[in-house]
Amino acid sequence: MTRRTRWPAILMAALAASGCSTIYKRVDPGISDQEVSFKINETHFHEVLDKVGPPSRLTAADEGFAFLYEDLLIRELQTGLSGRSGWWQLIKLSFANSKLFRHTAVLRFSREGILLSSAISKSTEGLGIAGAIQPVLSIVQVVDTAQFEDDASEPQRWGIDLLRPIPVTLNNPQSLDSGQGGLEQSGTTTKIGQHTLEMR
Repeated sequence: MTRRTRWPAILMAALAASGCSTIYKRVDPGISDQEVSFKINETHFHEVLDKVGPPSRLTAADEGFAFLYEDLLIRELQTGLSGRSGWWQLIKLSFANSKLFRHTAVLRFSREGILLSSAISKSTEGLGIAGAIQPVLSIVQVVDTAQFEDDASEPQRWGIDLLRPIPVTLNNPQSLDSGQGGLEQSGTTTKIGQHTLEMR
């Protein structure tokens, strides 16, 4: 076998021993362009809650308040290599590439609860590339996306605000998690913005 014919043979052998899988994970599903197409200066926030449910986040705003709805779809594409015999067939070497498909809607209301404005945004974000060694019989997520999944439950932790560390508690009036200081999309790092005051 010449050198020129050896590489295609190695490539074919690698493809024969490989496998692909796709993992989908959805956080806060359920909003669409049609669902958030409310009439400005006519719609009351009760109608919004009846139609699309509670928001992912809410905050006090000038002369009123605002809702943030997020629909996050995390897609991880995995390619794996494993052996054909011996203990090599029990493990696989996985390489993964993960993307986030984000659909966001922000609705701003007056103090009386009437819709003043709305904005919709769609984006695709790369979450990174990672590799792992894992058992052949299981497919687990390789790229860490916990920051997007954990943020979705942040409003449920409002009741324990006073039990947090002192720098975090003192930052509550400015915090983007407390419902007073504004809105922040899921996955935003604590190394920028108001969270830097909390000395995490």
